[in-house]
Parts: sequence; structure tokens; C-alpha cells
Amino acid sequence: MTLLLNVEQIVIELITSMVNDEGVTLKVPHYLVKDPKLMNFRKITYNKRQSRHRFCLVVYLLAEIHRLQLFGGSCTVRGLYYRDTEMIRSQSYIESAKLDVCRMLNTAPVLLGLLSASKGDVKLLMNNGDVIDCNIYSRATTLPTDFENVERIVTNAQMVLIVEKESVFESLLSQNSFSTFGLRFILMTGKGYPDCTTRRIVHRLSVECNLPVYILVDADPFGIEIMLVYRHGSQAMNFTSNTLITPTLRWIGLHPSEIDKVSSTAVALTKYDNKKLDDLLSRKDLSFSIRQELCTLQQSQLKAEIESVIDFLSPYYLPTKINRNLFL
Repeated sequence: MTLLLNVEQIVIELITSMVNDEGVTLKVPHYLVKDPKLMNFRKITYNKRQSRHRFCLVVYLLAEIHRLQLFGGSCTVRGLYYRDTEMIRSQSYIESAKLDVCRMLNTAPVLLGLLSASKGDVKLLMNNGDVIDCNIYSRATTLPTDFENVERIVTNAQMVLIVEKESVFESLLSQNSFSTFGLRFILMTGKGYPDCTTRRIVHRLSVECNLPVYILVDADPFGIEIMLVYRHGSQAMNFTSNTLITPTLRWIGLHPSEIDKVSSTAVALTKYDNKKLDDLLSRKDLSFSIRQELCTLQQSQLKAEIESVIDFLSPYYLPTKINRNLFL
């Protein structure tokens, strides 16, 4: 709350100086110090051409920090840069402005919700000595057909995010989603129902690399079943090894209980949806929270696709869910 008030106080002082026809100036301490009385300041003035761009960037960051303090979440400097490359011009400019804001508010970037993170680096070390370095590809990397030939996975990622559909996967890539989460993560898709290779690597990333795994699926019976395949395995292949399941999988959305809040394009369930819904509700391996979501789906008779929230999926929905632990 103190940070929020400090940001608002800076803005109030700017508005006051504008109303009084004074020079519109920001005062930036040279260093972070414990005693405000010891601060030496330099000025960033809008009225001077050489500092006008820096002034605008600082105000831009103050507005973003104000939003993060109100609604939670985080973002990266890289993500902010790609929101408006024409205005920001260079990522180095926004980095410098970030330091100014930290000094003005006398706090560290992470406490403001401004993080420095990117996609997780991943290398697959094969049994034959080959190395598949996913970092050298600008787009997606296809997994080896036989994942047992992968001797070891090396990664600096902090989490895994699985999305149900390839179209959503591509949308997240195009939105530069790696710059908005505040965490290094691996983005994966099984293109619908996952094959054994996909389920195996998810299991190994969870167990061997000790990474939390999140999944995003449609809020419909088939999407929920796909989530359950990753978590508990396929009902048709329930004899398969535990090395193909990830019981700790976190279902981040879409949840049927939030359809009315986040989606404006919900549609009615079909008879095939209801048949699948009945099949799911007859299962014995459902947690109470998942059964509740299925009952919500049954009562509302409405479903929604991930695409219905695609515009705010990367900048708001997913970071908020992850930072606030809003998963099932």
C-alpha cells in the first residue's frame, strides 16, 4: 500500500506543477539510501528536449507499477518494451528508466513487480552424445519420437506451461508471452490429447527437474479430460506406467466457474459434450474441486474456449493466476 501511495503522490505533484504552470519535473535520487535526508537529486524535466523522452518513460513505468500494485501480478522490462517499441525505442532506455523509478520509490525492482526473465533454456542430452538445444530455434522444437533416448534434460526454467491447442501455443509465441510472466518457463502443447512422448517429458520435467507444471485447456468436458490425461493417464491405457503421469499437475484454467467473468463468447454444450461430462463424473479419481467444476459445467450448460480470452491471456490472465496460485 505504501508503494501505491508513493506512486500516487508523485503523480499528484506532477499534476499540481502543471496546473500552476510550473516546470514539469521529476526528482530522482542518485542512490538508494535508508535516510531520505541524505539523498542528492537530479532532475528529469519534460520541458527540456534532451530529457523529455526519459521523463515519458518514467511516467510510463509509474503507470504500470500503479496497475500492478492495484491488481497484482508482475511483468518484465522486455515485455514492457514490446508493448510499445516505437515510443520506448530501445530496451536499454526502459532499463535505465526502471532504475530511476526504483530510486524515486526507494525500493528494488522485484518489489515493484518489474522482473528480468525470459523463456527457459532447454537442452536435451541424448544417449548417443547428441545435444538438442532448443534455445537455438526461433520457433517451436519438435520432441524426439522416442524420449527414452534422452539421457538428461538441462534447463534453467522455473516452470512448465502446457496449452491444449497448437493455435493457442502459436498465439502465445506471437504475443511474446515469455516476457510477461516474470518467470522463465517452458511452453508446450500436445496438440489436443497428448501422446506418450509428450506425457513422458512432462513427467520428467516435473520429477527430474523439479519444475511446477501448469496446464491451460478449454472450459469444456473434452478440455478437462485432456488435463486429466496428463495428471492421471488415459482411461483406455490405465495399465501404463506411472512415468507417463504427472499427479502434481496444476490446472490453471479455463475453469467453468469463471466463464461468466472472463468469456463473452460462451456457447451451449452439445449432446456429445454432455455424454463426455457424464463419463467424467462417473470417474473415481476426481478431486473435490475438479468434480465441483464439472458440476458447474453441467448446471450452466455453457462452455468456453481458450481463444475467448486470448487478448488478455498473456499480459493479465496467466500471470495473475500463477502469482496468486489460482489453480486446481
